[in-house]
Amino acid sequence: MPESFFIAITLVVLAGVIFSFVKEIYEPHMIALTGMAILLVVGAINTKDMLSVFSNSAPITIACMFVISAALDQTGVVDMMGRLLLKLSAKRKYLGITSMILFVVLLSAFMNNTPIVIILTPVVITLAQQLKDSPSKYLIPLSYAAIMGGTCTLIGTSSNILVNGVVQDSGLLPFQMFEITGAGLIMAAAGLTFLALFGRYLLPDRQAPKDELLDEIPTKRFWAEAIIPSNSPLIGHSLGDIKFTKNEDYEIFDLVRKQVGTNKSQPFEAEEDQNDMSSALFGPEETGKSLPQGLVSFREMKLEAGDKLLFKLSKDEIMELKKHVGIEFSLQNKQPGRSLLPMDVTVVEAVLPPASGFIGLRIKDLRLKRAYGCLVLALHRADKNFTGDLANIILKSGDSVILEGKESDMKQLFDTEQILNASFIRGFELNKQKAIIAILTIVVFVALSALRIMPIAGLALIGAVTVIITGCVSSKKVYRAIDWRVLLMIFGMLGIGKAMENTGVAKLLVTYGGQLVEGFGPLALLAVIYILTSLLTEIVTNSAVAVLLPPIVIALATSLGYDPRPFVVAIMFGASASFATPIGYQTNTFVYAAGGYQFKDFLKIGIPMNIIMLIVGVTVIPIFWPF
Repeated sequence: MPESFFIAITLVVLAGVIFSFVKEIYEPHMIALTGMAILLVVGAINTKDMLSVFSNSAPITIACMFVISAALDQTGVVDMMGRLLLKLSAKRKYLGITSMILFVVLLSAFMNNTPIVIILTPVVITLAQQLKDSPSKYLIPLSYAAIMGGTCTLIGTSSNILVNGVVQDSGLLPFQMFEITGAGLIMAAAGLTFLALFGRYLLPDRQAPKDELLDEIPTKRFWAEAIIPSNSPLIGHSLGDIKFTKNEDYEIFDLVRKQVGTNKSQPFEAEEDQNDMSSALFGPEETGKSLPQGLVSFREMKLEAGDKLLFKLSKDEIMELKKHVGIEFSLQNKQPGRSLLPMDVTVVEAVLPPASGFIGLRIKDLRLKRAYGCLVLALHRADKNFTGDLANIILKSGDSVILEGKESDMKQLFDTEQILNASFIRGFELNKQKAIIAILTIVVFVALSALRIMPIAGLALIGAVTVIITGCVSSKKVYRAIDWRVLLMIFGMLGIGKAMENTGVAKLLVTYGGQLVEGFGPLALLAVIYILTSLLTEIVTNSAVAVLLPPIVIALATSLGYDPRPFVVAIMFGASASFATPIGYQTNTFVYAAGGYQFKDFLKIGIPMNIIMLIVGVTVIPIFWPF
């Protein structure tokens, strides 16, 4: 095959991959792997090239950092700090908020920033509620602080690690742990100053998804089971004749007589129906039967002694119902273990994290009602709300769902970490002994890396093994902590990058790029690279950009006679400068759902942020890394 064929097919595959990323045709890791597979089939890379990408040190380092981050999470370090900062905020509003933002910046410099945002989102929502303010005023700053913190060290974000890996493969000296810290701190300070002085006026006042959706659905907060005693004056009357509360906002879903449920109409008919709460409350022995045909509606039946009624009503109504003459919430001869006290049901907002196994499944496939006694009331995605028939909706990363169920059942569901609570602060208690081990592990890892005792990849592996064997993170949690989709996407993009090198596409881009920018000087080139990186990060993913651009930029800078290091740093900072859209960075995607934002909200505050970071970055980078 002629060289032009391989150049053409590689460019077509590259364009197709970027287009698929933007349109979200498939999940990113499948897009990247498919692109690599096509290039392998056509011969743009061979099997040896494909296998060589799996020897790259960057993905291994990233995987180990996922594990170390999980140790800090599981030992309760982040949760403890979140609770302390919340208490401080209750006493001194601005001091508490400032402390929380600075804490996020500091922590994000040394661990994966996605779990930080996930853990602290309920803390920030609770803080907003305490301040009688909208969570949308605080969640975007939370995400931005995590992003900016990640730019302050080499391990602060996966894109930094990836760029460093490509730098080493290109024959340049690797970056040191704190080499980018000075410039990163200056840029973070500029960004935070903008948010504090001007950005807060650009932040929207949005209703939280839970509150917005609960306005759209007739959801009550309590289920209660009541019984008609033998001396009740209600005996002989039908439910239609009885007024149980003043406003009559309650709902009666079933009447159980002699262990036979009478209401078999929707939404309590099909076993697979996610909203079938009667089976969850009464058990299969009471709801598996149906009354003989010909009986009147249960609302028209005359009440008898021993009848049980299933109510759904507000907290105030349940207090009123307790005082109603003729019904009781307890039996003298009740079945062992059977409680007829009101069941406290809570409503929470939960968000699907990027690595959730629920992604791609229909809501009814989750069988939440059967497994956890929880039901999905509504779903919020981007700017849309979904209520009513939810069973066949396919879940996506970042979806916000409104769940109803017992608090204990909710905890079991959230413990799976397939879906995360965005309404209430987690109950992780600090394990002092293991927390000390986890903190010491990352401190020693960072110190040894700064002293150049061993390459970062080796130290990261030692650190990950340390927190595993000491029990800071369970072996089961280890596999869940690593975002395998990110790693697979990185391997796929490394394969595509290898094809660009083999076929001459990279050389072609460098040649034409050099001709375009040759007369503009290094500062203009630095600005162009930063802008290009930032724009691609907003519409594709930061990891993909961090793999594809560095080899081209290094070759371009070298061909023009410049030191490639400042231009590589521009890629590092630009790959993290995802402020204008909710899709370029995982923390933005998470708060996008939790805060009930609209796409334009990110544009409104993110575009000025991008401009400020561009100006500061182009000014600062040459000071630390001269051309």
